[in-house]
Amino acid sequence: MKTLFTLLTLGFAIVVHAQQVRPGTPLPPLPPGPLLKRAPDYSTWTVTIHGHPLEGKEPVKTGTTGEGTAKDKEPVTMLSTVVKTGSTILEQNVEADGQRHQIWHVSGIRIVSGNATPLISPDYGGSDIFSIDFASYDFAGFYWLSESTYAGMAKYQGNDCLVFKGTVSPLSEKAQFDERAFIEGARAIGQSVPDALHVTAIAYIDLETRLPLFAQFGQETRIYRYSAPPTTPLVLPPELTTLIKESAERINRLSAPAAKAF
Repeated sequence: MKTLFTLLTLGFAIVVHAQQVRPGTPLPPLPPGPLLKRAPDYSTWTVTIHGHPLEGKEPVKTGTTGEGTAKDKEPVTMLSTVVKTGSTILEQNVEADGQRHQIWHVSGIRIVSGNATPLISPDYGGSDIFSIDFASYDFAGFYWLSESTYAGMAKYQGNDCLVFKGTVSPLSEKAQFDERAFIEGARAIGQSVPDALHVTAIAYIDLETRLPLFAQFGQETRIYRYSAPPTTPLVLPPELTTLIKESAERINRLSAPAAKAF
């Protein structure tokens, strides 16, 4: 609780000088079409993540198009490669300490391997900047995009982009729940506590493809690169297929009505 209170008292800022944002200059009209699209059914992309949303107190300074080099020189926090073939999606994540995890998303099931025993659960996500609800989206953290957060147009790596600016919670879904409970409980007994923690969010969405190219959440930056799509469907390893079947059978047994007593 003390740690959470400390987080709530911190303030974080971000400085991004975008070409399209000039005081007193009207924004160009928001082009028609979806603000963000799903990746094509057969796609491969990599997300390179630097920093953490709550890292340090100094604002991150980027170039005029969000392409500053200072952050790029920092160690990579995580490298995530995503392969999508229809409704079967594989995330391959490598963390800064070298840990590797594979996360399969198949038919509403999430399977995390890389541990001693794979973890199987219903798929979830989408209500924070870290997790993805693959039933609806392919990219984490863009739920806040809207006409009201549209900030104009800019170039990113030679591509025309829609730029969005807003604020988001830098906490996981569970941490947000704990934060709300703490604030409500403290205020209920008359304590004065800060509002929920938020950091500045910035997104560059490719105008043509409507896929993300760059995002920043507080002190964290994410760079998206797209490569050649897979040519064949992903196939779940046999051992994971067996685990899913066993899990489904176990759930069916537990949910079956009790036998009648005679």
